[in-house]
Amino acid sequence: MTIVVAFTAQDSGTSALELAGVLSRSTGEPLVVAVVVTTPHAAGVPDFIDGDYVGPLTDWGRAVLDQARTSLPTGVEASFEVRQASSIPGGLLELAADVDASAIVLGSSTKGPLGRISLGSVTDRLVHSAPLPVLLAPRGYRAGATARVRRVNIGYGGSKGAGHVAVVGARLAEALGAGVRVVSFAVRPPRRFYGGVEESADELVIDRWVKRLKDALLKQVEAADAGRLGDRLARSLVVGEGVSWSKAIWDVEWSDGDLLVVGPSSSAPAARLFLGSRASKIVRSAPVPVYLVPAPGRRTH
Repeated sequence: MTIVVAFTAQDSGTSALELAGVLSRSTGEPLVVAVVVTTPHAAGVPDFIDGDYVGPLTDWGRAVLDQARTSLPTGVEASFEVRQASSIPGGLLELAADVDASAIVLGSSTKGPLGRISLGSVTDRLVHSAPLPVLLAPRGYRAGATARVRRVNIGYGGSKGAGHVAVVGARLAEALGAGVRVVSFAVRPPRRFYGGVEESADELVIDRWVKRLKDALLKQVEAADAGRLGDRLARSLVVGEGVSWSKAIWDVEWSDGDLLVVGPSSSAPAARLFLGSRASKIVRSAPVPVYLVPAPGRRTH
């Protein structure tokens, strides 16, 4: 299988290529680095526009790919393709289907903050419709020449379908030769009162919530994959607390080589990505690359 990389002449393209290189070193899969040019022909417009329109677009795409060649991470096998399509997301999905891709890798919008994931128009459409995993690199993401995925972090909230995401994340960690842990986030309003009784009660609520979360994780994982995987994942659970999603996520310790796995909304169509509101907040606050898992119905990795 291969990994499709959406490359652009902007920094988002370099960040996507860096992340794809990390994934390629970890899986051994080659890359297909793509530039999609949109043309009226591909959209079914009558052929009244001559080659003077398409030719310069294709030449531009090839020039952008020359930039990708010079930026290709070391030790990574890659091919390069200019694809014509009616839209960039459509062209990337067509290419992914043609090469039987295991994932599509994209960078973040240049309008977002450095070190965070920001969805542009292309990424926003893909994270709400793709039938295969989509990886997102934070803006400005760079990795070392030998960087690999060292730990897979499975985002878990106990919702419907969360067991599927946990199993996919565990299998991904095994395929990458990486460690694995489950992470969850408790977002709560600031304490109005301070003192032993109130703080103790607050901690008791969190402790009970964590216990219910572990019990749900065990049951959901065992239903999706019988064995001792559920117990192992439950024991790895780490909870971040904060008054906002960003603070709760940053309450967890992150390291170079971390990858965060996030699942779709419980209402996502079968075999499709569809981020819910909570997952979207987690993605936008994540300090590490994110691996988005489609709903069950298609092999994800």
